[in-house]
Amino acid sequence: MELQALFFEIDGVLVDVSRSYRRAVEETVAHFTGRPIEPGTLQRYKILGGFADDWRLTQAIVADAGIQVSAGRVAEEFQRRYRGENWDGIILDEASLVQVRTLDRLHRSDRVMVVVSSRPEAEVQWILDRFGWRRYFPLVVTRELRDAQSGVDPYPLLRALAILDAAGRPIDPACAAFVSTSPADMTAAGQAGVWAFGVSAARGA
Repeated sequence: MELQALFFEIDGVLVDVSRSYRRAVEETVAHFTGRPIEPGTLQRYKILGGFADDWRLTQAIVADAGIQVSAGRVAEEFQRRYRGENWDGIILDEASLVQVRTLDRLHRSDRVMVVVSSRPEAEVQWILDRFGWRRYFPLVVTRELRDAQSGVDPYPLLRALAILDAAGRPIDPACAAFVSTSPADMTAAGQAGVWAFGVSAARGA
């Protein structure tokens, strides 16, 4: 089988977020609760499932500490730390997980590569510019097209396929694959009819 399309989540696949998102969660929780979270807390919530969205994860931890804060306020404080005032926040601690030569090998005229990410579009575009990846990913489908309350959502993949079809690049879902670290994304890929490639966030891919 020749893969005609590769869909990539960013976090843990293209970019190492181990020193950024985790820290942003911890600092935002501390801001609202007035105390640091206990070691292992984040992992326990991740194991429970349903917290692929770090804003939701942060709000849940704060709520379980007995403090009710709106989702908007949580996102605001999270992004103030993560993005900073002018893209100078914790986001700068992120490093590339994939080498340009790897993207060069994957990038072919008969194959399209697409970012399908739970991140906001502004962050995706900033990352593509920062690492010089824009030429590899002509299409991005971002958080704005996801159901923020759903752990499993095949719609972004189906939307990507529809956009490609409208642009004259029809892709058979059976000839496409989604690469992600999220179990929910693996399920979503199956629901969309595309292959699911689950990876761990190994460095230097």
